[in-house]
Amino acid sequence: MPFSRGSLQTIVDRITSDFQSHITGATSLLRRSVLRVIARVNAGAFHLLYEYLDYQARQLFLSTADEAGLETIASEYGITRKAAVEAVGSGTATGTNGITIPAGSQLTSTDDQTYETDEDVVIAGDTAVAFTATIAGVDGNDDAGITLTFVSPIAGVSTSLTVDADGIYDGTDEETDEKLRARALFRKRRPPHGGASFDYENWALEVSGVTRAWCLPLYMGIGTIGVAFVRDNDDNIIPNATQRATVRAYIVEHEDPETGEMIGCPVTAEPGLFVIELTQQAVNFEIAIYPNTAVVRAAVEGSLADLITREGGPAEAIYLSEIDEAISLTPGEERHRLDLPVIDPVAATDRVHVLGTVTFTSY
Repeated sequence: MPFSRGSLQTIVDRITSDFQSHITGATSLLRRSVLRVIARVNAGAFHLLYEYLDYQARQLFLSTADEAGLETIASEYGITRKAAVEAVGSGTATGTNGITIPAGSQLTSTDDQTYETDEDVVIAGDTAVAFTATIAGVDGNDDAGITLTFVSPIAGVSTSLTVDADGIYDGTDEETDEKLRARALFRKRRPPHGGASFDYENWALEVSGVTRAWCLPLYMGIGTIGVAFVRDNDDNIIPNATQRATVRAYIVEHEDPETGEMIGCPVTAEPGLFVIELTQQAVNFEIAIYPNTAVVRAAVEGSLADLITREGGPAEAIYLSEIDEAISLTPGEERHRLDLPVIDPVAATDRVHVLGTVTFTSY
């Protein structure tokens, strides 16, 4: 049962009542009497004490702890908050052959994001230049083909370079309290089992930027395991080859943040471990709805997006009954008819559901 404390006035009334019941002649206290003043002063002190006890009670549980308490409990399970990560990328520079672009040369984008080159690069025709964002976070991510400009021009080198086909990626914000809470609760409810399916999901989720993960036992037959994941906070939720390789290496072996010991999947499982290259599978909807207003339409789209995020993983089905339920529970919706899809959308093992086109008509 959660800790319950009365309001300040409730405590004042309680102490006043005690005075009245225990002191002869105190059945009616004057407003400015000494006893009434004492009752108010003591009530204020008790109210602060109860507030502190209420706060401490919340820190006992993962589901209610605040930032400091959450991190303390999570650390007991070897779980630490995922730090923000700088975006990385590479681009093509041109200039006079033999000219060096020094490491640490600053580049800037049109939206004022700043990057630094990773190492000395000597121009030889169209030359690849790797760079890293100067500030960690998703704001450093950007599209392929954009132009970055050298903050300080280098003689003999073009003033700008073009970002390669992979774009600028891997920039990740610091993990939020709710994401950390969800991982800690997952670990508490499902303790490690030396290679159970949820162990693989949990290991993948420990990598910065990974927001959802799935394990597919017997992915390619006996002795194989498939792991898939997405990065919902990136412009493209589908991880690239480098990100998949990073997650695979972490699953195979990584240092436990609490003990410093090397842990990971069983050594016999490593040869059969596959990190699946996913593609998006859009789910389109046709819905007759009432009232057919912009506010209700936007709310329904949000409900459908949340449903797909929860249920739309590889080899998973989104049931029509769940779709109807999500629409019906949307605030403002009074009635609807689901015209599309007509059967439960099911994703293949290398697909992940995403929200497609939602077409509304009036019910």
